[in-house]
Amino acid sequence: MQKAVRFVSTGPFATVLTVSSVEKPVPASGYALVDIRASAINTSDVMNVEGRFPYTTTPRTPGRDFAGVVASGAHAGRKVWGTGGTHGFDRNGSHAQWISVPESALEFMEMPANLSFAQAAAVGVPYLTAWVMVEKAALKKGDYVLVLGSSGGVGNAAVQIARMMGAIPLETSRRPSQTAINTGEDISTQVLQKTGGQQLSAVLDSVGDAVLFKTALESLGPFGTLTPRAQFSFDALNFYRENKTLAGVNSMSYTFEESVRILSELRAGFEQGVLEPFPNLELVDLGNENAVIQAYARVKAGAKMKQILVNEERV
Repeated sequence: MQKAVRFVSTGPFATVLTVSSVEKPVPASGYALVDIRASAINTSDVMNVEGRFPYTTTPRTPGRDFAGVVASGAHAGRKVWGTGGTHGFDRNGSHAQWISVPESALEFMEMPANLSFAQAAAVGVPYLTAWVMVEKAALKKGDYVLVLGSSGGVGNAAVQIARMMGAIPLETSRRPSQTAINTGEDISTQVLQKTGGQQLSAVLDSVGDAVLFKTALESLGPFGTLTPRAQFSFDALNFYRENKTLAGVNSMSYTFEESVRILSELRAGFEQGVLEPFPNLELVDLGNENAVIQAYARVKAGAKMKQILVNEERV
């Protein structure tokens, strides 16, 4: 048996979420068991429990991100991290003590040697989403990229990855700042001042504010790329004439194997100190149902501290 966060039907997480004793997963052929030491709660996990995703089946254990130790197979004993796929939606996810993963993915799942289990578990969805954003933007060395919401999890990850790729990220702030673009003032003028008159190669949006995004669009140069999160209207003719690109970003459309391959691309960045783990983690006992529900509530409320479920007896 194992402890796991469960919901037998979707709805308000305060009423449908429980911590229950359920059967420990038995790996099918071609799968291995991972002893989860830490798992992260993301906004998508909260939305999942609330019934915002039509492809979720119940009863279900939510959770996409985790870090732990391989417990079976040829890779037994290896410290690993994982994210993505359909874990938490149509198969049981990471908010539990154990998870079953494809053996073929394990060679890409080695954790950065310098991260703790909690730090590694926090990377998943934010960095996966940011990687997809940066990849869709096809950034080159020296390109300027505006990151809306750069102080948030996904935005901060996008800043770091863009910088790792050799691009020059421009961060944003809702307050006057010496270093960031103040979103309360004219964005276009500030961008040109920061870049010495050069237009942006991309705008990466992790906020979803239609007015803010439309204003940022004015700074995008020809052949530039946008990754929008909000509904907005714009001059499609001008967009067409300047060969600009709109790129959708949905990390949930990537399989588990595809997702952990992206994590493997990030591992060296963390080990070399080019990428930094989340600085503010709040550890929550997986076995304490009330504490788990409160952690979900903090995520829904937009808490700055990353909520990490831990198996206290095994961390």
